Amino acid sequence: MTTTYPDILTPEQAADYLQVNRETIYRYIRDGRLNASRIGRSYRIRKQSIEVLLASTLARPDIHPRVYSDRQLQAFLAEDALDDETRSIIRSLPMDDAAGVDEQC
Repeated sequence: MTTTYPDILTPEQAADYLQVNRETIYRYIRDGRLNASRIGRSYRIRKQSIEVLLASTLARPDIHPRVYSDRQLQAFLAEDALDDETRSIIRSLPMDDAAGVDEQC
């Protein structure tokens, strides 16, 4: 079962998301490796900040992943969407898993 995380997380949720101890999250915040906002006596962490942390700690420093905004991602998905004619052609093809085609189209 996959857990859906909100866009803004508590340190506990961030720890669960990264599968680390909560104290590790606080250490990352103190060290400046993880951006967080302090609201009252507690921290809130943007999920995007966690993604930046993950990108900055890649095992292969020679690979530089690109970061896209939500708007850019939506534009990519819209460009890649199948039109009705293409979807109809795909559905007419013999496939082992016909149910999977409807989910993908």
